[in-house]
Amino acid sequence: MLRGLKLTALLLCVAGSATLSGCAESIYPRLPSLRGIGSPLLTPTEQKKAIKDLTAEQKAHGAEAAEEIEGRN
Repeated sequence: MLRGLKLTALLLCVAGSATLSGCAESIYPRLPSLRGIGSPLLTPTEQKKAIKDLTAEQKAHGAEAAEEIEGRN
């Protein structure tokens, strides 16, 4: 009895999956397009400037955090 119940549940799952997969346009999901980002990619010069700015900002935050930690002690 239990074996028949398991087999029936398995067949229902397979049939349900087959039915739902028939509704899909393809079996693979579509990836978003990179063209819709809106802003162009950075030039090499702009990349270097952005890296320098982010590095300086990171150092500033690190120094502020160190001062705050030392102030608590």
